[in-house]
Formats: sequence, structure tokens, C-alpha cells
Amino acid sequence: MATASVDQQREAAPGLLYVVATPIGNLEDITFRALRTLREVDLIAAEHLDGARPLLAHFEIDTPTIPYHDRGSDAHRLVQRLLSGESVALICDAGTPSVSDPGRKLVRAAMNEGVRVSPIPGPASSIALWSVSGSELASVWLRGFLPRRAGARRTALTEIAALHHPTLCFESPHRLANTLKEIAQIMPEAELVIGRELTKLHEQIWRGSPADAVVEFAQPRGEFTLLISPKTPEATLWTDAEIRSALAAQAERGASRPVAARAVAQASGRPRRDVYRLWPTQQSANTDHDYPEHNSANTQESCGD
Repeated sequence: MATASVDQQREAAPGLLYVVATPIGNLEDITFRALRTLREVDLIAAEHLDGARPLLAHFEIDTPTIPYHDRGSDAHRLVQRLLSGESVALICDAGTPSVSDPGRKLVRAAMNEGVRVSPIPGPASSIALWSVSGSELASVWLRGFLPRRAGARRTALTEIAALHHPTLCFESPHRLANTLKEIAQIMPEAELVIGRELTKLHEQIWRGSPADAVVEFAQPRGEFTLLISPKTPEATLWTDAEIRSALAAQAERGASRPVAARAVAQASGRPRRDVYRLWPTQQSANTDHDYPEHNSANTQESCGD
């Protein structure tokens, strides 16, 4: 498939904003497309110039680079340059801009002015950790950075616990110890997968309980990504009395014994054969002809689990 260069794409729009993902630790993770884009755009907008310099110097990219912050009027100024026909690449210190990093305000402002915004995907610590987590579920929630303030953070963790679904979070080393203690208090039976310094020389992928994590990371250093899997509540099976009551209600509505047993078995989580045997005796005379127990073939077919 033929690909269009930045210059060729620029002809179709007043300017293009590229949201470029950069390595999260290992410079070799950058894509060829990201390098080409950074070389060919008119301007690079970086979260921090000090964070961008090592990357740009390593790959000998000399494109003009300016700092960008979501606060203030940076977004407005960049949109004006985009509208004048310039192409701009937005990068953050590591990972993907506007995903738990600056950039959302600029993307929204560009869209509002009809400027085309194009993603240049790449490394992501959340996806990297999920890929090696061993989670059996086909989906996770991405929470991003947890709140800095303790009260708001505990509220966020309580919400995660209530979801009963694996959730990806980012946390700074300065707050990790307190966060792990709060997780141990709010959801002590959760399973944790913690990635430290992902893709870097001292990468660590740790699995265990919140209580063990508190000990393991008592003096945390590096960047952390967490996959929190709250314990899934076990289904409560209906008692015999609850099943008899439900069967009686089904019978009052005119349901036959096999139909009622099938419906109650699905609702109660109990095997259909067990439910069938709990059919109220007073109903047997009226409904047993629908499910003749003397016919072993029919009984086996209708009561199978």
C-alpha cells in the first residue's frame, strides 16, 4: 500500500496536527513513521524541552521545537500556526500525548477549527503491562493517573473495587507506597500486577496481593503502572426454600413442571435436575402429566444440565 509523506498530506488541509507517541523508556521502541513525521513537520510541540532533547538528539532530528502546556494560551497559538498551513507534531516526555499527558486541550481546539488531527501510535505502558499480566478477561478499564489527594484517591479506589473489573492505573513513586496501603485497606483480596520501569534496563513485573505489594515497594523508585483486579463476588446459590417458592409462583402462573424447572434453574444457578425434584408436591397431581417420571427417556432429556 502506498503511503503519503507529510508534505503530500498537507496539500489536503490547512495544516495537520500529529499526535506522536514516543518511547516509554527504550528508544528502540520508536516507530519509523514517528521518526519520519518528526523530521518532516514544520514544528514539534513538546511537553518539556529537556524531555524531548535526548530523543531528538539520538535520532539527529533538528526540527524546530517549542514547549507546550495545556494551561495558558499555548493551544490557541499553535492552532493559529496550523491554520496558516504549518504542520505540527505533538509529543510528551514518554508515551502518547493527551492520554494521561498534556495534549487534550490542543486536540480539542484544533478539531473545533476544522484542523485535521492524525495519530501516530506507538508504545504504551498500559498496553505493555496488560499484555504480560496473564489476565483471563478480554477487557480492562484504563483509569490513568490516580488523584494526588488522599481523599480523592480513596474515592477512586473505592469505585474501582465496586466495578469488580481489572483496571489499569499510573502512579508516581512519591505516592505509590500510600496508594498500595489504601488498596490493601479497601480491597485486600485484589490481585495486583505492577510494572516498574517498563522497557527500561531495570524493568520489573511483579504479581501478588496488596499486602505483599506494600512490603515489596516500601521504598519505590521509578515509574509505575498498576493492573488492579478486584475480587469478583461469588454467585450466591438459592436455597431449597427459595427454589420451592419460585416454583410455586411459576405454577400459579400456569407453567408446567419442566418449563418452571428450566426457568428457576437459570435464575438460581442450581442444576435443573435438583430444581425439578423440589417441585411442590401439591402441584404434582395437576402437572405431572406434562413431565411423566415413569418415562426415563423423557426425564433424562428434560433434566439434563
